Amino acid sequence: MDKFMEIENSLEWPLFGEEEEEAVLRVIRSNQLFAANEVRSFEEQYSDFIGVDFSIGVGNATQGLHLALAALEIGVGDEVIVTPYSWISSASCTLMQNSVPIFCDIEDKTFGLDPKQVEKLITKRTKAVVCVHMFGYPCRAIELKEVCKENNLHLIEDNSHAHGAKIRNNYTGTIGSISVASLHQRKSLCVGDGGIVCTNNRELRDKIYRLRSFGDKELSYNYRMTEFAAAIGKVRLAKLNHHNAKRISNARLLEKIFEDNNFVKVLKAEKDTQSVYYAVLLVLNRSLDLEFEQLPYCNNPKTAIVRWTWEPLHKNSNFDINNIPARGYPWEFEHYKNEKRWNVPKLKIAEKYLNKRIIEFYVHPTFDKDKIKTIGEQLNLQIKRKAISV
Repeated sequence: MDKFMEIENSLEWPLFGEEEEEAVLRVIRSNQLFAANEVRSFEEQYSDFIGVDFSIGVGNATQGLHLALAALEIGVGDEVIVTPYSWISSASCTLMQNSVPIFCDIEDKTFGLDPKQVEKLITKRTKAVVCVHMFGYPCRAIELKEVCKENNLHLIEDNSHAHGAKIRNNYTGTIGSISVASLHQRKSLCVGDGGIVCTNNRELRDKIYRLRSFGDKELSYNYRMTEFAAAIGKVRLAKLNHHNAKRISNARLLEKIFEDNNFVKVLKAEKDTQSVYYAVLLVLNRSLDLEFEQLPYCNNPKTAIVRWTWEPLHKNSNFDINNIPARGYPWEFEHYKNEKRWNVPKLKIAEKYLNKRIIEFYVHPTFDKDKIKTIGEQLNLQIKRKAISV
């Protein structure tokens, strides 16, 4: 049993135990901290778990996304279709290759990219689509793959929130040409900091492997995973199914708590998919001014397990045409700017929901179920009161 499973009344994530401690000590005793046997072993175990031919450990998912675009030879003048609902790196990675991010609207069932909207944005410059399985809810990756196949594009999956999620009994992260996942401290598979890149294509694997380290004849990088991260990763990977089962159980508890509330719905996984609930998403039927800090155990915004979700990414200042950094933006390059393709788009669904209408409720496996219940019940009452008073 995990050491942390013996800790009562916890609202912490992650908690590491004796197995992780022994893994770190094993690396120190080996006197080999630079990527070597532990990294190779973790890569093999991750490939076996997810069901892909090749996995490559990297320092973090941002590095992995950059390597994915570099391996696909995406660069100046190219466009990559991205989602407005994600962490910034799933879009900013395009700028690292001097390609142009084209923001596409999401749909309201999974809050992932809408395949129909993606199809409308494809041009002769489009080279890839980056989809994200937000908060462990699988997006419409199979439909996106079909759109990409019809248009000779590559699909890149950002699987950072969805370790162990499934679509039609296939793990997310196995559908696109390449997938990238974060192993950051807060993720469901956490090693402190790290990332993993997966593919079934030998040529892409070999190129990513070469570009991961300095010394290749092409411009290459210092993007390796450490032995520490890999050793911890092997321990955490063995626990992942158990942890995901607890997440699913905690999500079911929230479904029961909010089932009598007409002002909010608990987002459920689509048919033929399995969410692993990095967080449970609560969707309000209209914007409300809620006070999460008034909930039990939620007075610290940095550690609160209930919070508003992210603002639309296409409105982030890093993509503001009036805020050009010293290195410039790819849509300002002379051979591209005349097309006048770049502007801040109007994205109806993203802007409708990402304005105080989606709540993230974290259900990590270490969380005390009674406290989840208490917070959920109080939030349920607060939503009802606020909605009625408006």
